[in-house]
Amino acid sequence: MLEAVEKLSREEYDVSEMLAETFLDLDEIVEFLSETRKFESKHDDKLRRLVQLLKSKELAGQKVLIFTEFADTARYLMARLSDEGIDGLGQVDSGSKGNRADIIERFAPYYNGTDSATLAKKNRPEIRVLISTDVLSEGLNLQDASRMINYDIHWNPVRLMQRIGRVDRRLDPEAEARLIADHPEVRTPEAR
Repeated sequence: MLEAVEKLSREEYDVSEMLAETFLDLDEIVEFLSETRKFESKHDDKLRRLVQLLKSKELAGQKVLIFTEFADTARYLMARLSDEGIDGLGQVDSGSKGNRADIIERFAPYYNGTDSATLAKKNRPEIRVLISTDVLSEGLNLQDASRMINYDIHWNPVRLMQRIGRVDRRLDPEAEARLIADHPEVRTPEAR
């Protein structure tokens, strides 16, 4: 295989110029990294809009599933939304150490065989806003969510459809009856 490699003559190339250009490129990267260190979340318009939306009357008390492409973005959102006082947060990515089944059940109790009252009795706080990478985009029942937000749009439309499928499923009449019975305006005080 090495015999098939074409040998290039050094005389045909200005190696010192190539090295000088490489160092200029490295200087540009250092400058770029220096600029990124100046970034603060208060300058993040996308985050500001997400916080505004999550604090809106429209989403008050609603379950919200947020998908993002990267684990770093999921962790960033978790930290920033927590800093902003968004309650009932949960986060899952490929590197999460927590019990995914527990997080899924706390976010979507009705479609995962439990309910809010049972979670409360077991001192397991319900998750209102779940931030996830695509690790939760397939084969899970997350349709307790009333809203899904694609914080990052995946380039593959099939992945987007998988994400949508977590919340947009045919309704189960039994689960719907439990949802209605457990609604705060319908529940009796002792069931709370």
